[in-house]
Amino acid sequence: MPRTPPRPAPPAPAAGPEPIAAARDAAAALEHELMVEAATLYYEEDLTQAEIGARLATSRSTVSRLLRDARAQGIVQITIHHPWARHSQLEARLRSEFSLRDARVLRAGHKPPEQVLDGVGMLAARYLQETIGDGMVLGVSYGRSIAATIRHLTPPRPLDLVVVQLLGALGSDNPLIEGANLARNLAGKYGAAYRYLYAPLMVEDPRTRDLIAQEPLVQDVLAVGRTADVALIGIGALGDEAPSLIYRGYLTAADVARLREVGGVGNMCAQFFDEHGRELDTDLNRRSISIGLDGLRQVGTVVAAASGPRKARAILGALRAGRVDVLISDDVAVEEVFALQGRAHDRPG
Repeated sequence: MPRTPPRPAPPAPAAGPEPIAAARDAAAALEHELMVEAATLYYEEDLTQAEIGARLATSRSTVSRLLRDARAQGIVQITIHHPWARHSQLEARLRSEFSLRDARVLRAGHKPPEQVLDGVGMLAARYLQETIGDGMVLGVSYGRSIAATIRHLTPPRPLDLVVVQLLGALGSDNPLIEGANLARNLAGKYGAAYRYLYAPLMVEDPRTRDLIAQEPLVQDVLAVGRTADVALIGIGALGDEAPSLIYRGYLTAADVARLREVGGVGNMCAQFFDEHGRELDTDLNRRSISIGLDGLRQVGTVVAAASGPRKARAILGALRAGRVDVLISDDVAVEEVFALQGRAHDRPG
């Protein structure tokens, strides 16, 4: 009796939508796990992409894609916590509009004034460390910005420098902002020599000032200051408040009122100037002992550090005076400088 051939097996049913979705979900889950694993190895364990590829048995290009996708999907979120970030656009604008050799502008944001001052000091310290070298003469003035700068200096090695005081002694109650102390502290950072200016910041009359300036010790230090390769100076503001802590004991409120009446906005090296950068014709300038604004012209590079919007008018006057080569400031102050400059251009006549 002939055999009945076996019946062919019925075809397998086509996969429905549920198994396909399950497979897709499984693949996505595996891809997610790979992204997490690759990101963990790269960002937390500091493995190279090649090392991660070997660990995961995949190619370096696949690892690169996994890391890129991990950032795109929010698995990895990178936040830059940099308190001393710079504003490159304002720096370029300062260099262009005021013909500066360089500018460093702190992104201040909503930081409190003391923190902004500290940040400007950090930027100024970094600039100095990039600039000064063996055999140089470094001049220094006084003030809180200068003190903050010196505090942040971390030189990698000693330098054969001479640090020189650019103006007379304040006699300040705060030794941290006194020129002689700052010169000594700055020299100490580099193991350098320093020269004191054995004279007061201001005397009773111009004749006394001239006599003191002719003393050999004073004359010699001022001459060295004028030949400085780099001068680190502050920019003082002459606002509604006065006298400032710097000038307490030298200027009365009446003195400051008279300076404002003749257009005074600020000072550098104990010399007061107006918003156009013109030195004021006043006995106060003739009574001070320093290298003066004319002396700054002879310095190789004048680096000025100042922070805060209340100093904007003084900063603008200093820039217009043409004595500053490098400005270190913050974005709030610099934006106000440009606003003041714009308003001046808009004035009729």
